[in-house]
Amino acid sequence: MKITSATVYRVNGEGLKPIILKLETDAGIIGLGESAPSFGCGGGGTVGMIKDLCERFVIGQDPTRINALTAEMIDQSFWLRNPGGIASSALSAIELALWDIRARALDVPVYDLFGGRMRDGLDYYANGWYFGAKSRDEVISQAEAAVKDGHRALKMYPLARIRPNGTLCHPSNRFADDRTLVAEAVAFVRDMRAAIGPDVLLMLDLAGGLSHGDTIRFCRGIEDYDISFVEEIIDPGDLGAMAQIAPHIDIPIATGERHFLLNGYRDLLETRSVSILQPDVGSVGGFCEAIKVAALGEAYGLKLQPHVCASSVGVAIGLHLSACIRNFYIQEHFPYWSTIPGYIEVVTESFESCARDGALPIPEGPGFGVTLNEAVLRDHIFAHLD
Repeated sequence: MKITSATVYRVNGEGLKPIILKLETDAGIIGLGESAPSFGCGGGGTVGMIKDLCERFVIGQDPTRINALTAEMIDQSFWLRNPGGIASSALSAIELALWDIRARALDVPVYDLFGGRMRDGLDYYANGWYFGAKSRDEVISQAEAAVKDGHRALKMYPLARIRPNGTLCHPSNRFADDRTLVAEAVAFVRDMRAAIGPDVLLMLDLAGGLSHGDTIRFCRGIEDYDISFVEEIIDPGDLGAMAQIAPHIDIPIATGERHFLLNGYRDLLETRSVSILQPDVGSVGGFCEAIKVAALGEAYGLKLQPHVCASSVGVAIGLHLSACIRNFYIQEHFPYWSTIPGYIEVVTESFESCARDGALPIPEGPGFGVTLNEAVLRDHIFAHLD
């Protein structure tokens, strides 16, 4: 079996702008992968890197030799040694599509290639329930509505600024000595906990938005509100600061979505300051690399909560990872993408609304179990190579 073509899609939707790769083979089997930069900046660089890697290393190759192809890309592309997010995300999309081909050729789900699933459903927390809220009061009202919809865990961004159009913006100028910001954020968490009640899990994402001293002050201020974890308390690469301030925080610390390849986690874990790892399969280097990170985290006694902010392709991939690792904690899930005007669904059967009774089902079809909506995606082709 040989790879005969590669199609790179850059989907120009609202809310998400997914980057999806489709590899086709001479056996008529296709494989799908997705890169992480479906939000923020970097999509243009990622699609270009996918194109370059496919042209040089992928077209004409045997898709079942996944380890060999991945190693060759890392060894010979130059930019995949100690990579940033753009290069690693491009590698991830290719590696994921190769596993999809392999599993489809064997007519099994991808998780069966890694020992089979360990669970039949996945606990999850809802993200994105705040879409469209234009004030903190509206954010709290929408959290109450999400709980009424049956979501038993929510993640919020207590430091984020709310734009006039109802979207969130991560904080800027984190070194400003603004005690008012910290006090307001603590009050926001307090009011959120009062609104959703004691039985709903509540997670916080700081996105590295405060100085070290203000981070400690904030985390001490929210200790009474039963926070499941606080995410990205500092800049992801500042491991010295992580080790410095973690002893002052009694809430579990989560991080990992902006760490890449297994080596990107080694020094992080040596700080002994993290409780929950959050690799993104679409940027960590692919499925096998995420499995390695999970195993490394397990050796350090850590839980793993995959970062997922992706189209239904990426959601399905994340579910496959969570299905087969021992130290799975909880799944990230966005159940309200379709409420955003202009959002584009890229598959024939969306995973967005599949949550039932506080759990997500595990896909059961071959490969990652998703089928692209070709009629929609033909208008979003960035490159086609054969």
